[in-house]
Amino acid sequence: MTTLQLIRKYPDVPAQILKDYKEPDTHLWVNINDRDITPIRIDLPECPEYHKIEGFGLPAREQKWRPPKLPRRLAELQKDDRFETIDQLWKFLDENTDYYQEEIKFIEQAWDKRLHGMWLFINGKPTYIDGWHYFYIGWYKIDVGLPKYRDRDMKWFLFARMIYTDTRIFSELDKDGYAVPDKDGNYHFLDTGFRVHFGFNYPKHRREGATYRSECINYEIISRTLSAWGGIQSMNDTSAFKAFYKHLVSPWKKLPFFFKPNYEGSTDPKAALSFNPPAERLSSRGSKISSAVGLESRIDFMPADRSAYDGDKLYFHHDDEVGKLKNENCWDRHMVVKECLVIGSTIVGFTIKTSTVGEMEKGGGRMFQHQCKMSDFYRRNLNGQTISGLVTLFFPAYEGLEGFIGPYGESIIDTPTPEQAAFIGKKYGAREFILNSRKGYIDEGDFEGLSEQIRLYPINFRECFRTAARSSGFNLRKLEERIDALRFEKNKITKRGDFVWKDNIRDTEVLFVENPRGRFIVSHQLNVDEANQKRWDEIEETWIPLNTHWGIAGSDPFKFQKTESKRKSDGAGAVIRKGKLKDADFTMKRRFVCTYSNRLYDKFLYAEDMLMMCIYYGIQMNPEINVEFLWDYFESRGYKGYLLYRFDIRTHKMRQTPGSSTNEKIKQDIFIEWMTFIENEIDEEVHLEVLEECRDIGGPEEMTLFDLFTAGGYALIGTNPLYDEIQKLDDEMLDIGRVFKKRTYKIN
Repeated sequence: MTTLQLIRKYPDVPAQILKDYKEPDTHLWVNINDRDITPIRIDLPECPEYHKIEGFGLPAREQKWRPPKLPRRLAELQKDDRFETIDQLWKFLDENTDYYQEEIKFIEQAWDKRLHGMWLFINGKPTYIDGWHYFYIGWYKIDVGLPKYRDRDMKWFLFARMIYTDTRIFSELDKDGYAVPDKDGNYHFLDTGFRVHFGFNYPKHRREGATYRSECINYEIISRTLSAWGGIQSMNDTSAFKAFYKHLVSPWKKLPFFFKPNYEGSTDPKAALSFNPPAERLSSRGSKISSAVGLESRIDFMPADRSAYDGDKLYFHHDDEVGKLKNENCWDRHMVVKECLVIGSTIVGFTIKTSTVGEMEKGGGRMFQHQCKMSDFYRRNLNGQTISGLVTLFFPAYEGLEGFIGPYGESIIDTPTPEQAAFIGKKYGAREFILNSRKGYIDEGDFEGLSEQIRLYPINFRECFRTAARSSGFNLRKLEERIDALRFEKNKITKRGDFVWKDNIRDTEVLFVENPRGRFIVSHQLNVDEANQKRWDEIEETWIPLNTHWGIAGSDPFKFQKTESKRKSDGAGAVIRKGKLKDADFTMKRRFVCTYSNRLYDKFLYAEDMLMMCIYYGIQMNPEINVEFLWDYFESRGYKGYLLYRFDIRTHKMRQTPGSSTNEKIKQDIFIEWMTFIENEIDEEVHLEVLEECRDIGGPEEMTLFDLFTAGGYALIGTNPLYDEIQKLDDEMLDIGRVFKKRTYKIN
């Protein structure tokens, strides 16, 4: 509604006030501006007429969230010693409805907002608050009193509600299970009529209130559901008790009576919050019987053991600090809990997995990362569910960071307005604050402290799973500075996409097609006359690439066996532009132009991807051949000439095998090449994912965990020109025709 329309519709409200009113949102987005997770849209209820919205008629600057205030007479009733049970208090109100008419109306309105949410004006804008959120900021008192309104929490609760109630599946999926949008980029759904999500993962930053919010939902569901069981688990017994007592019981004790069902036992429970019927005194002899009214529901906590709730039916499960598990596996625990949340094929329960993430190898971070990757909202199985049954939500640490919240609950991310600066007492936003904190660690050379700081306050999804800095020998200062420079570049150089055959006809031309979920990240695309440069060698009966002077590829193929960390290896590949490195000449620096790291569960699809990548750029592949199928695949497809066969200076012959096996010498060679690259050439590198693997790896013994690092290393060692090896021979004259045995490979 325009300002003019508002003035005409509401002539009693000054136009000076109405001119500051804004249009409501019809939807919100989460998981935005992050290369590793895909944005999710949350549709909002239809906005009512403005005069029905709380705060209407006030100037925009006065429109803020204000918590409800318990009427004085209701507060007095709560403290009245005459009432030993909640039933007695309700009975008294029922018998005195005329006297407590306004108070009863207040209770009805509070319950309506708890069940259906509410609209209110915030700084001139109609804003919808979900019922769980209303209950949280209106009544659920935490350690500092009632929580403040935060726009991040508003989106968090809306997302939680959407996942809890969503019955939609995508109308079209591709062969890999990914949702297919229409030509305008919009997704279409079919309504199944039944829930399709078990819950969500929430990797978070430190002390941002997620445990309180999750326990608020736990209470909200269980306290108004018959015969329902809510459970809590954490990284250990102590943490589980803390989540139960501090984040659930303490706020429950402070709730008004009309939000408390009948409960059993102590007013300060230490093991379970039970909503069974209470005993009620009936005679002077002291005999007691159970009340006729009670939910017979409960909330308790259990040890970290994955089997703690095995066989039970849960309507809610809070999995707290799942990224810090040490003696358990969060994925295996989820597999057990998942069965507790379902009856047959019907999902009845809801789970929230919250955690700051512990050190990757020792603190459960890798398995939580795996769980999050298996929870892509846009990838579904044939039942319409994600692989895990969960969805992942992430907010960067600068959103909702304490100390950077404006007067209306808004997150102050970048430079604050004058009003915001006066309110928070700072002239910079949360993003700059976090980056300044990191720079302090970099300046001091404390990279272990930097890693911990990043995990506690991640500003992108990948940073949640940052590994601790180890003694790789690389120049971490240069790595961190370049990574920070790339992370916030406004004009992104890299594009995500796929290499495909033109018209889907093999062995013709390879094209690069942009795709936000593509398997390749590319920073250099070739012109039509540059790409697909090759010729057929009739003697060797193979295609020969013709851009070998320009670049080279490296690969680290699939390893279907598990690595030492029990993590299956990805298939990886990389293309690097060659430089001039002879005599330490770095005027023409090497730079990666294409990277690939994916788990496809299909080695032939991976091999075809690697082949198309090499054909597009017209370059050879220097493969890791501990796993030989990539070598075999290139040859079987007629592209043996695209494999790099190195010259053996000891035998004066071409080696019989392409690439290399990853032995200890090759590992050392790869690390030396990376060290040279980081020290001298990193300032031109634009592939963030490559640099992050260099930063996180601890040494050659960890190469099985860092597939892209290994693939990039093979590309790097492949940049050493063939003539450099030949010239190492002491003035020995070589018959090049003899060396190459009539091969027609182009010599660089």
